[in-house]
Amino acid sequence: MSDVVLNMTVSVDGFATGPDEDLERLHRWIFAESAEDAEIRAEFAAEPGAYVMGMGMFRSGLEPWGDAPPFPHPVFVLSHTEREPLVKPPATFTFVTGGIEDAVARARAAAGERDVWVVGGADVCRQALAAGLVGELRLHVAHVLLGDGLPLFGKLPLPADLEEVRTVTTPGMTHLTFRVARNA
Repeated sequence: MSDVVLNMTVSVDGFATGPDEDLERLHRWIFAESAEDAEIRAEFAAEPGAYVMGMGMFRSGLEPWGDAPPFPHPVFVLSHTEREPLVKPPATFTFVTGGIEDAVARARAAAGERDVWVVGGADVCRQALAAGLVGELRLHVAHVLLGDGLPLFGKLPLPADLEEVRTVTTPGMTHLTFRVARNA
């Protein structure tokens, strides 16, 4: 069975967005030229078989993504409103109103043997963690302090131990990968 991977960029002080929602300072690694950052970026397309995101991330990405979103596999968007799927090759965005468990189940079915990546926003990531769905946590920590904004982690209803799998440090970023072990 596929694993669920939470894959998010945060500041050193744990914010997924800053007070002015300036995502550029956090996501410099996506445009960086180091070989290590390029390798991490390549994993975004090569490893998962489907993605899960929230409506906020979907809306904020539409304009910058234009006609070529960076999602080469199906994307399941958590929504409060039913709507027809949006096809923007290579991605098809399917809107799911049944909650995080339903979105992940549908993404798993679409992904087959490949992993499902939960890619944001922060609320969707917290929902996936709280539901115990996440088996791997990938944090891309930007070497910046934002001081305020939307925290990735707030109060979670469960403790979890993290086992370090990989750490890659590049100019301006630290990419961390952990296995998530739920505590009873």
